[in-house]
Amino acid sequence: MISRFAGRAALSLALVGVVALAGCAPLSDPRPSKPTVERADRASELRRRFLDSNGPAMVVAHRGCWTTTAENSLAAIAACRRLGVDMVELDVQRTRDGRLMLMHDATVDRTTNGSGRVADLTLAQIKALRLKVGAGGPTAALTDEAPPTFSEAMEAARGAILVNVDAKGEVNLQAVQELERMGLVDQVVIKSPAPADDPELRAVLDGRNLLLFMPILRERDGTVLSTAPDRYRPQPPAYEVVFTTEAYLEAGAPLLRARSGRVWVNTLEPAHAAGHVDEEALRNPDAHWGRLIRRGANIIQTDEPGALIDWLKMCGCTPEG
Repeated sequence: MISRFAGRAALSLALVGVVALAGCAPLSDPRPSKPTVERADRASELRRRFLDSNGPAMVVAHRGCWTTTAENSLAAIAACRRLGVDMVELDVQRTRDGRLMLMHDATVDRTTNGSGRVADLTLAQIKALRLKVGAGGPTAALTDEAPPTFSEAMEAARGAILVNVDAKGEVNLQAVQELERMGLVDQVVIKSPAPADDPELRAVLDGRNLLLFMPILRERDGTVLSTAPDRYRPQPPAYEVVFTTEAYLEAGAPLLRARSGRVWVNTLEPAHAAGHVDEEALRNPDAHWGRLIRRGANIIQTDEPGALIDWLKMCGCTPEG
């Protein structure tokens, strides 16, 4: 394995050679890359791309662009906007006094200078803390940024980037209600492994036609991808697929896309996508990110969004900015 920071530097030097040697071919609908332009309607344009099941690959930044900022932070969202990322994945959970905050872990210990469970702390107590640089940990330096509320994060993303809400606990309904008050329901993707008839899931989805929903389908659960869309009404525009064998993705992804669904994969841990992880993709992007795309994936969630965007441009596979 190589360090992410060394890997990014190596990638910038090796991309041209890797693409040429690997024979990286454009996707079926390549579009010329353009400089990213911040504009009020970019989120609407990204939503249209998301709803195109056979469109070019989209890039999702896991917990925001955190490697030079702090995970689940306003700075991480701003960095993703500058980079031209399509979507940020943000972790949302509830404080003791019922407010929604961005935080991945059940406790604030790893990512802030505080301690304790989010569910046991008030909004004021969490706002008094400061986030740690990067992924945090005991030796990480402090930033001058407090953990943001969900509504603050959505304001930071307004009009510019899609947001995937990763709910920690049963907070999706409250999150959607906040989005409705803010007029941002159409900018968010909600995901869940819950079955289609789950009452809490139905309470979130029913009557909300603008809300984008993505089921999480896992090979280990014995899910048959070809029949998965039949469980949902209406059929979802995307499916997160978690698998340990490439054959599962290769056989199922074209069927999902034929049923108007994008296919989302994660290159974060070996068990997410048959061993294809960011660290290895930095060495040889075509052998990992490219291989997943050729087998039907067209959304990739990564901790290396900048490197993925660069490689997609080199391939001629990137959507318009």
